[in-house]
Amino acid sequence: MMDPRERFSAAADLYHRYRPSYPEALLDWIDESTGLRPPARVADVGCGTGISSRLVAGRGFDVTGVDPNEAMLAPARVAGGARYLGGSATATGLADGSVDLVTVAQAFHWFDVPATLAEFRRILTVPGWCAAFWNLRGSSPFLEDYDRLLRAHSTEYEVLLKPEATLRDILRADGVFDAREAEFANAKLLDREGLLGRAHSSSYVIHGVADPAAFDRALVEVFDRHQSGGTVEFLYRTVAVCFRLR
Repeated sequence: MMDPRERFSAAADLYHRYRPSYPEALLDWIDESTGLRPPARVADVGCGTGISSRLVAGRGFDVTGVDPNEAMLAPARVAGGARYLGGSATATGLADGSVDLVTVAQAFHWFDVPATLAEFRRILTVPGWCAAFWNLRGSSPFLEDYDRLLRAHSTEYEVLLKPEATLRDILRADGVFDAREAEFANAKLLDREGLLGRAHSSSYVIHGVADPAAFDRALVEVFDRHQSGGTVEFLYRTVAVCFRLR
């Protein structure tokens, strides 16, 4: 299995264009759970192309996005909205006690949980708030066909680490307390090009599909079967946890 820090290099542009954002209700919940207000300092670790960094910065927070993959950071820097630095979850490059909140969007399942929490503890001020969240696929006839397609074509789809297991690991980790969980509805409408782009923004498609042309033909068949007015609705469950670190 290749280094997680390099898995998305070939998909940076597709990730930037076709991955969903996060619901405003999630940001409201993080604000309420942590009690933090702008211009509090936020480190968005594993920020990728900056989707979550821009969203948090749009609320007036002072955001630094951190990611080890320069190909992913390139569109983030073009889009702006925050500062962006090269660094990893276990070596962010940020100073001791320099941030009030650490956010991790769609990335914690790639991290070593104990080592990552140790780094977060180092860079956080008291009271040491963190927020991790993921867009997980929802349920619909279209998404059931999409799931079957991935299982049939990708050798990596079922073997990669899953967010649900990482969420349990976070909640059981030493030093984690005052944890709160929440879930929010989210969705993105995709046309045919968008669905192809969304699929190929996934590392288990880029690196796990042996015959991309056959995969694309089957994906277009799924799209044509379920589209309405030229789009399909890609449903998500945005699952989140806020917690503090001793």
